[in-house]
Amino acid sequence: MRERRTAYMFVLPALILLIAAVIFPMVFSINVALRKYDLRLPTEDYPFIGIDNFLRAARDKYFLNSLLITLQFVVMGIALQFPIGLGVAVLLSRFRWRRYVLPAIAIPVLTPPIVAGYMGIILFHPDGVVNYFLSLFGASKIPWYSRPDTALITCVLIDTWQWYPFITLILLAGILSIPPEYIEAARIDGASERSIFRHVILPMLRGVIAVALIFRMLEMLRVFDVIYIVTYGGPGTATQVTNFYGYLVGFHYWDLGYAAAMGWILVIILSILVTYYMRAFRVS
Repeated sequence: MRERRTAYMFVLPALILLIAAVIFPMVFSINVALRKYDLRLPTEDYPFIGIDNFLRAARDKYFLNSLLITLQFVVMGIALQFPIGLGVAVLLSRFRWRRYVLPAIAIPVLTPPIVAGYMGIILFHPDGVVNYFLSLFGASKIPWYSRPDTALITCVLIDTWQWYPFITLILLAGILSIPPEYIEAARIDGASERSIFRHVILPMLRGVIAVALIFRMLEMLRVFDVIYIVTYGGPGTATQVTNFYGYLVGFHYWDLGYAAAMGWILVIILSILVTYYMRAFRVS
């Protein structure tokens, strides 16, 4: 009995912290989402309106457009980051001195998103480094983040620079954990390096790939920092992802109830996608 009481005493601080930092804000945000919690109203008694905020989101063309832009951001980001991360991981797995290279590769991940955003502004400036190297091949200057058709891909490129090492490190750990006997047996059987990669390494990395992609997709679906620093949702609404639109609604127009409802809609969408994704990859 005394040991159980001691165990409860050790668990209690963590439980209090969990309630204060996670559970209470979640319950409070649900309450806000179900009310007309508009700070512009001349009252502190915010009426209960049920799911009206959620129905309003279903009719809001700007919110629906922000979901589409978020989806585009995620798809383009994964399409760039996964091949780059996998390629670098394969190269490092064959590089004997990789322990000296890994710290340099991990630097972008350790860079604060705000710093990465300002670095992106400098690199993709019309007179910046990227346009300079393009001009060497005869290309004209591209206003990367001030044109609606290039602003989103610019943010994707900045995000890719910062986060492809994350995928690289996870996949590299997975490759190095594969028993070398499997690869040697395939070589003895006459398999080429390409066949070994396709039929031995990739199948054994299935679970690792699933974990790497799910972490990246979750992170990209809640992107905010890069958008805020580089484009501020513009030009127009070209980069107005859901989180940024929710920020505008909640902290520029002070409609906190509607902003909370948008946040919970995104949470529901994420939960559904993650559930089906994990089942598809059979990740336990």
